[in-house]
Amino acid sequence: MKYLFILGNNPELSRAEILSVITVKKILGQDRNFLAVEANKFDCLEIARQLGGTIKIAQILGEHPEAGPVLGAAAAATGKFKFGFSFYNQAPSNIGMKIKGQLKEQGISARLVTSREPALSAVIIKKEKCQDFIVVPGFFALTCAVQDFEAFSKRDFGRPASDSLSGMLPPKVARMMVNLAEVPTEGILLDPFCGSGTVLSEALDLGITNLIGTDSSNKAVEDTEENLDWLAEELSLKDYDLKIEQLDARKLSREIKADSIGAIVTEPYLGQPIKGNESEGTIRKIVSELEDLYLKSFGEFYKIMSPGSRAVVVIPEWHLGGRTMKMNIFPQIERLGFKRLDDGDLLYKRENQKVWRNITVWEK
Repeated sequence: MKYLFILGNNPELSRAEILSVITVKKILGQDRNFLAVEANKFDCLEIARQLGGTIKIAQILGEHPEAGPVLGAAAAATGKFKFGFSFYNQAPSNIGMKIKGQLKEQGISARLVTSREPALSAVIIKKEKCQDFIVVPGFFALTCAVQDFEAFSKRDFGRPASDSLSGMLPPKVARMMVNLAEVPTEGILLDPFCGSGTVLSEALDLGITNLIGTDSSNKAVEDTEENLDWLAEELSLKDYDLKIEQLDARKLSREIKADSIGAIVTEPYLGQPIKGNESEGTIRKIVSELEDLYLKSFGEFYKIMSPGSRAVVVIPEWHLGGRTMKMNIFPQIERLGFKRLDDGDLLYKRENQKVWRNITVWEK
């Protein structure tokens, strides 16, 4: 089967997540908006639910937009046929109006769903319950699933406990990180900087039921416990193993057995909030302090991770007034025994954001 994935705002990260979740036989094409692949047939709804960085999944119908597939879908529809076209990195055309005219000639009641943007959003598709035909350079496809934006919003804003300082990792990013970790069946996932429990919540929602969360902050421990209890109730889960305790990440091996952890997924402390007018000396001081924290934490990670397991860790970068400052820790992490699996391009950033998240993947 041939599938088209419409990627989120951080395409390299979205692409890496997809390749971790499904087995791709062949990459057929890609650009900043999409990834086209050949893969074994899968359940679109289930894969869309699993992915955090994919907006839509579609089945490829051909190379160029054609009326035939749309007319065929209309003929098979019960009741009024609602359809629309989404154009990505491609100038919109009037093919929708032409097909609507053809449907009218055939006596088929149809409504063309449009929006102000070239592409229909997941919100519009779900609200209108319409068929979404996608046009990208070289491919024509029919959407089979869209991202469950309501579920992400509920886990983000509907959870009972939050902390604007320690719980800012978006659930979609946390989900992508968990998928990149490729947690083995029955393996234990650890978040040693659990904050408000975002990573653990996404892992639990994905069906990973052996979880450990630690944090040096007692408030973070309490928030994580409250949020995970709430989510387990929302999901009607009873058979899961969750341990949350207050523990400094630089002392993990004192409480956790060697070689026992199947995966580590975490966003450590990113440093004090940045306004953008800090001196270079101030930033260098922050970088130096974080380098010590990260290297000592990675040393502990290596002791408790099982051989072949992965650590997916956010490492910050500072982008201020045209200057970029990074931590010089990658060679030291490799000397600990870790092998880096990513290419350094898994960046999560927003416009005008001063601290970027570099999502790194390591194997013991």
